[in-house]
Amino acid sequence: MNKKILLIQKFLNTKDYSFYLATNSDIHLNESPNLHQKEIFNLTGFDCSNGYLLILNKKIIFFTDSRYTLAAKNFFDKNCDIFDLKDQKISDYILSIGSNISGIIDPKLISISEINNLKIKLKKSDIKIIPLFKNLFQKNYYPDFKISYPFSLPKYCCPRKFNHNIKWIKDHLKSDGFLIWNNSHIAYLLNIRSFEIQNSTKPFAGLFISKKLDKPIIISKNKFLNKLDKINKYFDLMTQQRFIKIINSKNINKIEIQYKYTNYDIYLKLAKKTLMYNSSIDLDRRISKKTTIEFNNIKICHQEDGLSLTKFILNFNKDNKKFVNEFSISNHLYQIRKEGINFFRNSFDYISGLDENAAIVHYKPTKEKSRKLTNQSILLLDSGAHYLEGTTDVTRVIKLNNLKYRSVKKFYTYLLKSLILIEKTIFKKGTTGSDLDSFIRNYLSNFDIIYGHGTGHGVGYFNDVHEKYPIIGPNSKDIILNNNLFSIEPGYYLSRKFGLRIENLYFSKIVNNNIKLKNMTLVPYDLSLINWKLINQKEKKFIKSYHQNIFDIFEIHLNKFEKKIFKKNLIDKI
Repeated sequence: MNKKILLIQKFLNTKDYSFYLATNSDIHLNESPNLHQKEIFNLTGFDCSNGYLLILNKKIIFFTDSRYTLAAKNFFDKNCDIFDLKDQKISDYILSIGSNISGIIDPKLISISEINNLKIKLKKSDIKIIPLFKNLFQKNYYPDFKISYPFSLPKYCCPRKFNHNIKWIKDHLKSDGFLIWNNSHIAYLLNIRSFEIQNSTKPFAGLFISKKLDKPIIISKNKFLNKLDKINKYFDLMTQQRFIKIINSKNINKIEIQYKYTNYDIYLKLAKKTLMYNSSIDLDRRISKKTTIEFNNIKICHQEDGLSLTKFILNFNKDNKKFVNEFSISNHLYQIRKEGINFFRNSFDYISGLDENAAIVHYKPTKEKSRKLTNQSILLLDSGAHYLEGTTDVTRVIKLNNLKYRSVKKFYTYLLKSLILIEKTIFKKGTTGSDLDSFIRNYLSNFDIIYGHGTGHGVGYFNDVHEKYPIIGPNSKDIILNNNLFSIEPGYYLSRKFGLRIENLYFSKIVNNNIKLKNMTLVPYDLSLINWKLINQKEKKFIKSYHQNIFDIFEIHLNKFEKKIFKKNLIDKI
């Protein structure tokens, strides 16, 4: 047990608290904050985008989803119990501890929705969760703004004018103001981007819009935002402390917020004098409906990204001996992407897993800890990038040497067939994310393929790679709209043996009340992983047409060797 956890446990015993619940969010509840802003990472050294650490007086319990359970079991020692959130809810575990007890949490690092849900479930046993405003160990709530470099999008990249977005919100206000705490929403609404959060393009800021104030307020400690002309001219920039003082001094009686995106701390501070309630303004849904400008630009960014990945795959297959380990593979791909036009940064830490490491769904190799490339069978490579014109996310599996397990080809082929099937299927208007999830899962279940993660997620526009609408998962009620951009990424994982996943990004197109999915990803599949006995003629024609289209788009950018290998191995062999 490390010193920080022992310090928390000592505090629990001294103050007669039964537990401390730690999250891995920052104050804007970002999915992937900077490492030094992640509470669980600071306490344990374990990194994930979804996790909760429950610290009791004498033990610790870690809750996560199926993407991280295997990695967590490999990381934590036997003194820490690991639970999958779908099998063990945090509230149920706390209820099992006893009744009439109290626990504590940092209110800056949990959403209003989460804390409210916990309180409701724990109330029946008279269990209280108390916000702790005192830090028990050193925390840093803010990123380094000296490296932020905020800028406004060029006109050709702006999907909607920022003043039109502000007006749209004002027209939908049912209160004295709307506090927006999700900084990916702010990046989109104001057509600005910044780089103080790792793998992100959004400013570390909040936004308050009100008909009563002369200007909207940007809530941030990042003074560099004022260097943008439109921010300096049309907005007031201030810290959270000053913002709260101004709200308390003005005649602002009702504020609407988004409970799932706003931290509990600012809610408590504003609620002392102002009525706070959950807004019906659905920014997720509005932002998810990509405009014509977005569609055209995203098409460009996928051509740029596909070219980088295709070149990487062609040259990797030619000679992979120069790659030392999993980390050097992902770093080499990053270096190729960096050469692309309007590339800005990775959209997440690449997943580069060899053989059994590919079975760890969100495996992340590091420079210090990475498996050497020796005589492995397969490489799973999940990667993405931010370009001025859009954001990408793509997964491919590459065959390296003789397969250790004959079943690899069978499972890979059925994963590929499921993607071909979903691209060829016409869905009815009103189809939801859970409908698409069930469609894929039901098909794959016929071949004993089950995976624990969701089937897909929305993708932002030079913004969050995991956009919240639409979610393609078992419980998603998100209705698929025209011009939604999302991933479809079924997988198969055999613990300690191998992992497979194929991921493309799709635009939904609605014509005559029917939905068709258009594949935007331009990266060839590995034909040597296909069991051709399981592929029918129509599917074979489909794969060949897809590869031919990629070749036709990229031919002018490929060298003589790359053209020859592409035609020989990825078209003529079909």
